[in-house]
Amino acid sequence: MGLTATEPFSLVVFGGSGHLAKMKLYPSLYVLALKNRLPKDYAVIGFARTEMSDAEFRALVEESIRTAFSEVTQKALTEFLDHVRYVSGEYDQQSSFEELRKQIERLEGKSSDWVRMMYLSVPPSVFSPILKNVCVAKIHDPKRAFRCIIEKPVGHDAASAEALIGELTGCFKEEDVFMLDHYLGKEAVRNIYYLRYANPILERLFKNTLIHHVEITAHESAGIENRAGYFEQAGALRDMLQSHLLLIMALLTMRLEGDEDFRFARLNALEQIYLPPAPDLRGIILQGQYEGYTKEEGVAKNSRVNTYCALQLLSRTSRWQGVPFFLRTGKRLNKKETRISVLFQEPHKVGPGATPNRLDIILQGEAGMRLYLQTKVGGTEPQFRSLLLEDPLVCYGDCLPEHALLLLEAIHGKQQWFLSHGEVRAAWRIIDPLQVHLSQPSTPLHLYTSGSNGPAEADAWIGKHGTQWMN
Repeated sequence: MGLTATEPFSLVVFGGSGHLAKMKLYPSLYVLALKNRLPKDYAVIGFARTEMSDAEFRALVEESIRTAFSEVTQKALTEFLDHVRYVSGEYDQQSSFEELRKQIERLEGKSSDWVRMMYLSVPPSVFSPILKNVCVAKIHDPKRAFRCIIEKPVGHDAASAEALIGELTGCFKEEDVFMLDHYLGKEAVRNIYYLRYANPILERLFKNTLIHHVEITAHESAGIENRAGYFEQAGALRDMLQSHLLLIMALLTMRLEGDEDFRFARLNALEQIYLPPAPDLRGIILQGQYEGYTKEEGVAKNSRVNTYCALQLLSRTSRWQGVPFFLRTGKRLNKKETRISVLFQEPHKVGPGATPNRLDIILQGEAGMRLYLQTKVGGTEPQFRSLLLEDPLVCYGDCLPEHALLLLEAIHGKQQWFLSHGEVRAAWRIIDPLQVHLSQPSTPLHLYTSGSNGPAEADAWIGKHGTQWMN
């Protein structure tokens, strides 16, 4: 068995009746209970504005678990729900947090061994009052183990992120803060680093003298899924590129270090990413919006929020210097897939039928690795066809949903796969000027049809860089 929570803990989920908690947190906690990865003593406490009894909240949690899984083990589900409680209150009222503290103390008893945890599954706009009241109401006790888990995005730009970091460090120690990007809980994403670490042949191929360019794609077939309140504030650039895709690029380009230096090396890789010099940002980034987005419930009729972005970046890391990275993401596209594609240089003209060598690392969708080589077909004249070497990248061994794995690591105080303050700052440094550019009325917003591969203009955009998308 892998990592298991052995110490008792209390986990307060702020936004306990919200979308993220129902979609990810409660199903993940159920999986941990099912696999006997939780201790004998623990409590999961939902906190939200909605008036609800413990029984009503347990019904909500149970429904979210049954929605996530076609079958459940009733004994494990019943035992898990026995640990679930609810407190209703206002995020900006100290009295609500004092009532919450009393509930926590009743559940913990006189023991000081419990790890106190809080998960901010709420919009960033209410982070500040929650953090203030957690400290003022003494839910945060500096004498005991404490974890504050914040789901990305951390702020909506560099200034707001810096203000939030200031609030966090004003009350908590840095080792108490766990800034979570769920992509870093995906085994396939973590494997980007370990494929390099365990396979020197790959590391020898990953050099600017051999690589023409790299494409990092995250396509989603779904739309905004009733999250207009969040997405209207974020858009595709801040929702996907600012965090997920930049981290994938960092894992691909970071130095191979031991565990002690892992987060520093990942930060260093992010700090080496920069925008190509260009007279106009239009050559660096392109945005789009799927037709019908402005008819979604909660979306402004004149909204210019992007649901698609394509972006070119470079890295100053020596082995990747000069290699263009093309990142793209979009909603309501033709399939769900997250993929890294490495296109290699063509040192000479091979012959008819030949295509460039390429390595695909598919992280989501039909996950796997595919290496495209060339082989000669029969005949006197040298003609070629593609030779495909592939294997599925399925998880073997101790496989857990990403939030389940990250929660276990947070309980144990393991921060390796959580964001550091420096990584948050480095990401916003890249994104802020791009967001300013995209928000200008004069910047084109290209419409595209749902179920397509994105805006037609994106093909022309990458064509100007001398290549094409590897669809």
